[in-house]
Amino acid sequence: MRFSHVEAFRAVMVSGSTTSAAKVLHTSQPNVSRSISQLEKLTGLRLFERQPGRLVPTNEGFAFFKEVQRSFNGLRYLEEAAGRIRRFSGGSLSLAAVQVPAFGLLPRAIKRFAQDFPETSMSVNIGHSSAVASWIDDQTSDIGIVSQVNEAYELYSEKLYELDAVCVMPGGHYLAEKPVITPGDLAEEPFIALPQNEFGQSEVEELFAGADVSRRVSLKTPYSLIMCALVAQQLGVAIVNPLAALDYKDKGVVTRPFLPAIKHHGYLVLHPGRQEDRMISKFAASVREVIRSDLAAILGQSVDPA
Repeated sequence: MRFSHVEAFRAVMVSGSTTSAAKVLHTSQPNVSRSISQLEKLTGLRLFERQPGRLVPTNEGFAFFKEVQRSFNGLRYLEEAAGRIRRFSGGSLSLAAVQVPAFGLLPRAIKRFAQDFPETSMSVNIGHSSAVASWIDDQTSDIGIVSQVNEAYELYSEKLYELDAVCVMPGGHYLAEKPVITPGDLAEEPFIALPQNEFGQSEVEELFAGADVSRRVSLKTPYSLIMCALVAQQLGVAIVNPLAALDYKDKGVVTRPFLPAIKHHGYLVLHPGRQEDRMISKFAASVREVIRSDLAAILGQSVDPA
């Protein structure tokens, strides 16, 4: 069965005659009649009653026409979907990130991207850097943001930002009067810390040890966002990636620069075979734009990855 046979049948059903169908299809009336006969032979169906000067659809013809219409509607949908994808307005993206940029960066990038391409569906997965790298490598996810590049995977990587950690404290805390916080300032404060062996924990430990300052650790959690939530409840102070504190500034949390500086990095990772994918490239551009224009102003510090 050829598509031209089905197309001729549908044109006759819609237009009412082989002559009209021939005009619609830009062919001859004998060609349309021949296609109908071939279709009946191939399907084993009697689609029309032949009467002088016209074809009358049979019950089998009407039943077959319903199925043909369903198929043509599906083809129209595919044509529309292809058009949306060409315009970046359709399709889907799977995003993956480590905890902090997943909450502090991705929502802003998604909002920016969705303003131009509202019909693109997106999903977000959260994991450690190694998990995100694995998802990008096996193409479970399309775009990843990690805090460290895993050399075990041969992925394209691009440094997005380098940020200095900040000290977060409850609003009205006496330390908020200081322009910069140092380890000595936190010696007697209830401290919300990362658990042992969590990424970044050893760097904080070494910094305080180097300053000969003992912390009074009151709570531990591996999640910077929970740290900020606990600070908002006036349960202590913490040192976090400034992205984690973005949405807590209006929730009773104050941030101050912390010295000596602790650096937090973010890297874009892509599968090397997907770098030229137009939709992925467009979303990556949205991430860069958010970092360049929005975050620099909000954080009050340079986010230049150079």
